Amino acid sequence: MIWQLFSLFCLVSASSARTGAVNGFVRDSTSGEPLAYANVEIKGTGQGTSTNLRGYFYIGEVEPGSYQIEVTFIGYTPFRQKITVAEGRLTSLNIELKPEPVQLGEVRVTAERARFEREVEISSKRLDTRQLVLAPKLGGEVDIMRTIQLLPGVITVSDFSNKLYIRGGSPDQNLILLDGITIYNPSHLFGIFSPFVPEALADVTLHAGGFPAQFGSRLSSVLDVTTREGNCKKWTGDGSVSMIAARAIAEGPIPKGSILIAARRTYLPDVLLKLFGVPGLNYYFYDLMAKANSQLHDNYRLSVAGLGAEDVLSFWDPDQPDAFRVRMNWGNRGVSARLNAVFNPVFYGEMIGAWSNFFSGFRVRFEGADEILLKGDLTNWNLKANFTWYPLDRHTLGFGLDLQANRMGLRVEYDTTRFNTQDTLVPVAAYLEDKWELIPKKLFFRPGLRLNHYSKGNRFEPEPRFGMKILLTKNTALNLALGRFTQPLATLNSTEPVFSIYDVWVPVPENRPLPSATHYIAGVERWLRDDLLFQVEAYFKDYNHLLETRYGDYFTRPESLLTAEGFSTGAELLVRKSAGRINGWLAYSYMWTERSINGETYHPHYDRRHNLNLILNFPALLLGADLSLRWTLGTGLPYSGLAGYYPRVIERPGGKAEIQWEFIYGRRDAFRYPVYHRLDAGLAKTGKLGRFEVGISLDIVNLYNARNVLVYYWEFNPAGIPERHQINMIPILPTLGVKVRF
Repeated sequence: MIWQLFSLFCLVSASSARTGAVNGFVRDSTSGEPLAYANVEIKGTGQGTSTNLRGYFYIGEVEPGSYQIEVTFIGYTPFRQKITVAEGRLTSLNIELKPEPVQLGEVRVTAERARFEREVEISSKRLDTRQLVLAPKLGGEVDIMRTIQLLPGVITVSDFSNKLYIRGGSPDQNLILLDGITIYNPSHLFGIFSPFVPEALADVTLHAGGFPAQFGSRLSSVLDVTTREGNCKKWTGDGSVSMIAARAIAEGPIPKGSILIAARRTYLPDVLLKLFGVPGLNYYFYDLMAKANSQLHDNYRLSVAGLGAEDVLSFWDPDQPDAFRVRMNWGNRGVSARLNAVFNPVFYGEMIGAWSNFFSGFRVRFEGADEILLKGDLTNWNLKANFTWYPLDRHTLGFGLDLQANRMGLRVEYDTTRFNTQDTLVPVAAYLEDKWELIPKKLFFRPGLRLNHYSKGNRFEPEPRFGMKILLTKNTALNLALGRFTQPLATLNSTEPVFSIYDVWVPVPENRPLPSATHYIAGVERWLRDDLLFQVEAYFKDYNHLLETRYGDYFTRPESLLTAEGFSTGAELLVRKSAGRINGWLAYSYMWTERSINGETYHPHYDRRHNLNLILNFPALLLGADLSLRWTLGTGLPYSGLAGYYPRVIERPGGKAEIQWEFIYGRRDAFRYPVYHRLDAGLAKTGKLGRFEVGISLDIVNLYNARNVLVYYWEFNPAGIPERHQINMIPILPTLGVKVRF
């Protein structure tokens, strides 16, 4: 092994001595923000690359001579410059692209196209801030989780949930990261919003399966969210007011860097409850995000990011406020520090230190000294180092270390009952991955290996990963991926998804096998035009040793979790048009998810067989206003319904016998709700008012007032016959919003 590394170093040194190289950063000229996945080409050579998330690029083994370098990115004026590459020398560039409005019908090279040509990223979807803002809004507020639910392979179980069910996986199987901070429950009450302020985000990437070896500890997917660095050129700000919440963002330069602060608070529930005199009830939530950056050196950049989000719900007896009072709160908070370093042109590094905490509390006070208290807490410390090495022009090696410490606690106090449980889990992982361009611009391999060690049970888990891309033609690619994934944490959620507000996380018990999944993925991508992408993908996920809660229980103790086996399979279609007078996307998913517990086979409550989302945007359609439409159609989800009923006779000595009717419920998730469908519409207009840019939006949720079923319940009528009743989801809901930018 040492001799092979030595030979490789010698080969790199000999090659570098005969050729030259080009590296640098690509940023926005007005704000200094890095531009991820900008397309960089050395014209006439066939050599090129795309920038990484921090805007860095490297092109090696360039023959000495004079060339023209071209950098393109949608929404920016193309950059072209003559460069001279000398033998054995490095040409470094700091490139700034000037923003330029994209005219209707105009097509430019997009980040998605650059990734198509140069990256091996199977089942990955990237959304930028523009795409997040375009979709119709719920309550006048944009939410990234709601937008992600419009992608193929992703479903939601109701209008009141923004939890992600991806390719047959449950929400706790998704790894959600914000600037390296692990987010365990990205949901406010009723699931209308997540704690992320969309306008503060730079990049949102969903890896729906077969994700790279640098990510681990989850079975289904990775949602990687990055906050914008902030404007390092000048101070700017904007704010908005909708019918539910108010939001403000400020950003500007600091010495050798920039800072961004974003905040949001709902006012609708608590203000209106007080305004209309609704006694005994109060609710609000808030979100706070911040990020600061400093250029320590030409090759070293430090960023610090933070998040704080909390829900507070309280209710009491208005006639006797001291007799009964309930307070619930839950939220996420965290901070991370990231050092990006160019150690030398061919060796790029990223070191992250992060702390995150998910907390929840439930307190009930009765008259006198009686009190019920439940407090849950999950804290994560994470040290991670990711390195990228460009040893040869067609090899990119990624490797790193991931060290975590998780502490979980549950505190319960009631009457004479007192207990406070604590548990810990220390995962340690190392990974190695190689992106190898075996045939230039034709055949790419991405083999990888992640080695995990979990302290609970002293487990050692290898996770091999493999990805391959074959460019069949200039515009058509075949993608293949497979990999093994393990998860050391589980949740104790109720099997009833509607009323599950927050999660209780526990480590997998030592005496239980670790849950695992194997992904098999195959797909085809084709660019029908420069602004029209067609993707089709099929997958199979083999699950082993899943931990499931007991059917009908609102809470299952860790030692009582059931072991389940199962699989999920399906096919997905995505057609996306990125420019023109009509743009948007169509996403269709066919999914089949099956679980088996102790010989009983069932489809879990998130098994939606067919799901269709159609997003259409019409820029400047009505008097310069933008119109957006979203239509969703999905087959019914499983639920546990009523199978029968019987009379229960209660004999009372010396009295008349009493008859009580009892329900008999069917097998687990044996029935299905009706088809779900909903149309949302949004109209937005932006203009100048003095030195301010003012935007007004009108959004209508459920435009034709579809009566989608949230849940069924049964009651006996006076004749002793059970009658089914239903609670519907959101009815037609119009909202107004105003946004001001300066």
